[in-house]
Amino acid sequence: MSNKILFSILLLFLFSPINLFSSEIWLEPKDELLVKKLEFLSNTLNHSVDSTSYPISRAKFKTTSSDKLLEIYSSRNSLQNRFSINYSNNIFSIRNISDIDRYEKSVSLERTFENNSTAGKLSIIKNISSNSEDEYLFSGTHLSTIIGNSVLGIGFIERWWGPGNDNSLILSNYSDPQPGIYLDSLSGFRFKNFMSFVGKVNYSFFINFLDDERFINNTNLIGARITLQPNKNLTLGFSRVTMFGGDNRPDSFESFVDNLFRLTRTENGVDLSNEIAGYDLKYNFNINKILISSYFQLIGEDEIKFTPSTKIFTYGNEIIFLKNGLLRSIGIEYSNTIGDFGDRYNVTYEHSSYKSGYRYKNLPLGAFIDGDSIFLKLTTNVEVNEKFFINFSLFRGEFNKDNVGVTNVWGITNEDYEGTKIKIGYSLDKNFNFGLGVLAINENLYFNSKEMDKITFNIGLNYNF
Repeated sequence: MSNKILFSILLLFLFSPINLFSSEIWLEPKDELLVKKLEFLSNTLNHSVDSTSYPISRAKFKTTSSDKLLEIYSSRNSLQNRFSINYSNNIFSIRNISDIDRYEKSVSLERTFENNSTAGKLSIIKNISSNSEDEYLFSGTHLSTIIGNSVLGIGFIERWWGPGNDNSLILSNYSDPQPGIYLDSLSGFRFKNFMSFVGKVNYSFFINFLDDERFINNTNLIGARITLQPNKNLTLGFSRVTMFGGDNRPDSFESFVDNLFRLTRTENGVDLSNEIAGYDLKYNFNINKILISSYFQLIGEDEIKFTPSTKIFTYGNEIIFLKNGLLRSIGIEYSNTIGDFGDRYNVTYEHSSYKSGYRYKNLPLGAFIDGDSIFLKLTTNVEVNEKFFINFSLFRGEFNKDNVGVTNVWGITNEDYEGTKIKIGYSLDKNFNFGLGVLAINENLYFNSKEMDKITFNIGLNYNF
């Protein structure tokens, strides 16, 4: 299914004569600060919340305190339309889960809809910078409908699978979202038999379609994730993503089933698919009204023995608390995408047959640092008042450490680097808000063969109407 066909279907539904009113069924990666606050409130009320699998349906937050917070959030976002302008002097290349600006300069228009069982968003982004060949993009555009305890939809969904805030090793929002079809749990479910010990279960499944500027054009992407919450503190996640099909490759329904269940992997000595898989763990506990989180994610090549090989990992800790109802958080996170914890290079996110690797439009589908890299970051979030927040971080790392590999987005000439980033958000009222970001690095890094400035600033203006 091409992007044009999928987008035409979305337009047909979004502008059909249905009695829709403005709202949103999802909390997206950009809503990370709200999710932190909801997670804190839910945990204090002995309510388990899966904060590791974006987008998150609002139905997953069903406690007295979180309902009130979601009501406030919905009232602030109750207007149907949003017009945004974004400007950067360079690509804001070092981003985390809540950063959404992928282009130097852009303008966008967004419209949201919802009735009792159907929700949708039409998002049109006009790219007026040189860092992407796409003139128009539709990131976030979707149509979702509730069927029982599931959400079935079609569109360009922003996803983030994993407990990290800076890197998700298997699926992040660093690249543009791909068009596809998806099925996600609405509020999760519990077994009522001998499997009840696994606790609350959530799931996410999609079939996406990659771009036509790859070594193998029009490759398909299948993703599946299951999370288990045996108690309010522990979340276990299991994820798998597979590339298959494309030009001159088996692309039938039988091939889809084979890839879904890992049956036929090679044909005439050629690998027919590229799979990565792994697991993650997040554990929360309270001490004196402070929520402390420790998390870990391990991802590797998915092999027939059902265990990942050539492993990479992320580890982090975070402290969250509220002061007068306002969010405060401090976190530290370390990621290493060198295979087998630093011993094997040029394997992670690369593939012998799908030579474009684990990327979409030349940007990583997983960790923003791409393969063979390390990254350490200390971050603090301060919600000064209901209108003003500050995000500040210090980081250091090294991209593509062995300086080999032409597909790595960070090239082969970067040195070890250190830097800082600050983001400020301010709302004048519920109609108008703006954000300011400054990224300062002690080296001139190269990103997709382009030299980055040592200082990058970004400003975003949003008007809701």
